[in-house]
This record gives sequence, structure tokens and C-alpha cells, in this order.
Amino acid sequence: MRIGLVMVTFIRAAHDKDRDALGALKLRSSLAWGDHIEELQALPEAREVPAEHVPYVIVAELDGRIVGFATVLADKGAIQAELEDLFVAPEVWRMGVGRTLLAEVECRAAELGARSLRVVAGERVRPFYEASEYRFTGTIATDFAHAAELHKDLP
Repeated sequence: MRIGLVMVTFIRAAHDKDRDALGALKLRSSLAWGDHIEELQALPEAREVPAEHVPYVIVAELDGRIVGFATVLADKGAIQAELEDLFVAPEVWRMGVGRTLLAEVECRAAELGARSLRVVAGERVRPFYEASEYRFTGTIATDFAHAAELHKDLP
């Protein structure tokens, strides 16, 4: 499937064996902004994807290499799902990988019966979500800074 300037060759479910690669991508993507570098490097969660999240993770691959992933947490029949993670390799930012993952997350949440999707996002990525029809609903304190809470109603 052609997305922007990138050919995303495969969207798939994550496997336990992907955890190290996903964790490394999560940290690399977070550090690429240049914010909170020392804090992120010291925080184990910044480089980990919990084993219990793996069944809820979808992966984007390009030429057999993981270039992004997203985690959607929702119980079957839950009214609201949570977009826990969405990370894209910095070298493919603004090439459609994030939009592809977000669309897949929205579809999966709707399939589970969710009527809305919630995400907590930093100010740098807030425009990405707002361009995808997420609406700002408030501000939440995180470990490093305040972040926007956004929601989107699902079809």
C-alpha cells in the first residue's frame, strides 16, 4: 500500500520476539524530539513495551524492518478504547506511517465495540491527532510535562 512517500509493505500483529525492537524504536522516536533526553534515558518504561501489551500492538514494516507501532487497549464491548502508544521511526516521520497505524487502531477499536478512542499526547504531536479529527478535551499532568487529552468518536 502506498502511503505518502513511503511504501508500508505490511501491517501486522506484534509478536513477543518483537519486544526488544519495539522498545528500541520507542526510545529512539521519543529522543528524536530533543526534549527530556536525560529523563527518558533513565526511565526504563521509555524503552519497553510490556509483555501484557503485545497482543494489543500492531506493527508497520517497511522492507521487513519495523518502522512504527501502535497499542490500542480496549476490552471487548468497552465504550472507550485507549491509544496507549503510537511511535514511528524518525527517518519515516511525515510519510504516512503514523496515519496508517492510527487508521488501523481506530478500526480495531471499533471492531471491539468502542465508540470513542482516547489518547494523551504531547503538544508537539497534538496537531497530528487534531488533523485526524481528535478533539481536545483537557490537559493531564505526565511525568515530564502537561499533555493534551484528546478523543475521537468512532463510526
